[in-house]
Amino acid sequence: MGWRTLFITQPAKLSLLHNSLILNNGEEYTIPLNDLACVVVETRHVTLTSPLIDALANSGAVIYICDEKHLPSSVILPFHAHSRQAGVAKLQVLWSEPFKKRCWQKIIHAKITNQSEVLDSSANEDIAYLCSLRSRITSGDSTNIEAQAARAYWSMLFQNFIRHMDEQDIRNSALNYGYAILRGMVARALVGVGFLPAFGLHHCNELNALNLADDIIEPFRPFVDTITRELLDEDGDELPLNLTMRYKQRLLELPTLPCRLGNIETTLSYACELCAESLLRATKAKDATLIETVSFI
Repeated sequence: MGWRTLFITQPAKLSLLHNSLILNNGEEYTIPLNDLACVVVETRHVTLTSPLIDALANSGAVIYICDEKHLPSSVILPFHAHSRQAGVAKLQVLWSEPFKKRCWQKIIHAKITNQSEVLDSSANEDIAYLCSLRSRITSGDSTNIEAQAARAYWSMLFQNFIRHMDEQDIRNSALNYGYAILRGMVARALVGVGFLPAFGLHHCNELNALNLADDIIEPFRPFVDTITRELLDEDGDELPLNLTMRYKQRLLELPTLPCRLGNIETTLSYACELCAESLLRATKAKDATLIETVSFI
């Protein structure tokens, strides 16, 4: 499993030679493919050869392409990443509604648990309120406890903040950047065990090719939130107007961030893979309790 993140901000040509990535930007650099966890292409002036794209996808590295706002807008994933993809996909499309609802209940329970971990330990009343909401989650979250918890959580985490409403707010920019990185990691892990990421447990947008990734990512999101808050605290009252390289570099450390999944202490990147494997076990056994969810150490 790769561990390095390659961040491309200047014009360059990327090509493949002897199972290594060759970066040429006036000087030439060689990076073994097995070392790479992800490649982030931020500038529009980069050339990637098709053999390199194919090799990166099949080695398990995630390739992110950024838009004009320098936010990851697309991700390249291998199409045939599992030898029994057809068999796994058949099991996936046969998910029953009760199974999907129980999975979603467990996912949202884990998300709210992690949100409470992000809050200051001194905020006992706030944490208690989130925990009280968590105890009320039903199968499929039919009463939308997730949304109630989110409204309370954001008001507790940041002052005068509305999620999604202000694209110029550095807090939204940082969160969106981190979530995009996570989304690619989760999607890669799901494809790696044979799932079709377009078919979700709860998300079902016909225009979304990553519905399942958007389900599984939920308990992982608070890890982005805590990095974002740390960055903001470091800047104090002098917040940057745009997402700086410092913010991006810290958020690009997400794959190697320590976490816990079940009884295992690991990294977020490997936790995504273990979570995907647990979903496959749950699918085969038709038992939602077998899904493993991520938590803070």
